Amino acid sequence: MSRFQVEDGKFHGIDALILKDTESGWEGTLVPELGSNLITLRSAQAGIDVLTAPGSQEEFKAKTTGWGFPILMPPNRIDQGRFTFNGREYVFEINERGKYHIHGLVHDLPWRVAAVSTEGAASVTTALRSDDHPRVKRSYPHSFELRMTFSLRGARMDITVEAENFGGDPMPFGIGFHPYFNVPLSPTSSKEQCTVQVPAKKFWELDDLIPTGRRLPVTGDRDLRQTKALSEVMLDDVFTDLDFTDGESVAEMKDSGAGITVRYGAGEEFKHWVVYTGQTLEAPFVCLEPYTWVTNAPNLSLPAEDTGLIVLQEGETFTGRMWLEILS
Repeated sequence: MSRFQVEDGKFHGIDALILKDTESGWEGTLVPELGSNLITLRSAQAGIDVLTAPGSQEEFKAKTTGWGFPILMPPNRIDQGRFTFNGREYVFEINERGKYHIHGLVHDLPWRVAAVSTEGAASVTTALRSDDHPRVKRSYPHSFELRMTFSLRGARMDITVEAENFGGDPMPFGIGFHPYFNVPLSPTSSKEQCTVQVPAKKFWELDDLIPTGRRLPVTGDRDLRQTKALSEVMLDDVFTDLDFTDGESVAEMKDSGAGITVRYGAGEEFKHWVVYTGQTLEAPFVCLEPYTWVTNAPNLSLPAEDTGLIVLQEGETFTGRMWLEILS
């Protein structure tokens, strides 16, 4: 039997693919038909469950951005659900506070399975073509394809995102990821024993969660270059001016009680990290979210190299790379 396997399965009755490494005991559950969400990443033999999963199909469908590893395109909020690019107005559903669009267009849509491989890793590629989804085209009037590849080997998941512009017009592009990491990572531990660290020197000043355009040096609870106890901080902040080593920045969540560290690396194309710890100090998760563009980027009067706004020309493909590694 091959060490690496990709099996058909179910997640609360929804069709899923199970990526398995039989040697290490790690496995991940991918749900293509609901946003291509990596809804679980776990090792039963080590007793580690990395991602926060819903308890039922109804709970999952009610908030597809509230569990697992949601894909946000475009990421975070668009003020008034509108922006203008290259003389064209882009209009999105207002779905937060009566004045924002939040979390993008693809997190609850069915993605197709484009490729499966068990050579060197348990690997699945999913794809979503905008031409198949009128709702996407109404807000993003471009012909494009998103592709996600998840590859499991040992206690590591490598993740690649691609976006290809098939249309003739330049396409403004931004994408982000919103994984929910369990805090704590083991029932034998506690939130008081969990810390977070992000290598950012600045954060974006926010006015009602929308960037003002100012970037300020991190201080106090926002200085995540030094580890902070998750039982003592509440954050919903956008960090930037990242330290990159070998072309990537790495955020960490450490559960010292369980002896487990989750390391999350993202390439230089991801210029920003959002850290969200929930609405109370008791929230049982932390979200470490790499974004290519900052919240509301197309509406900020700043250069693209600052906001992270990417423009894909006809036939051009964006590629972004990330990885998750669990040390125990």
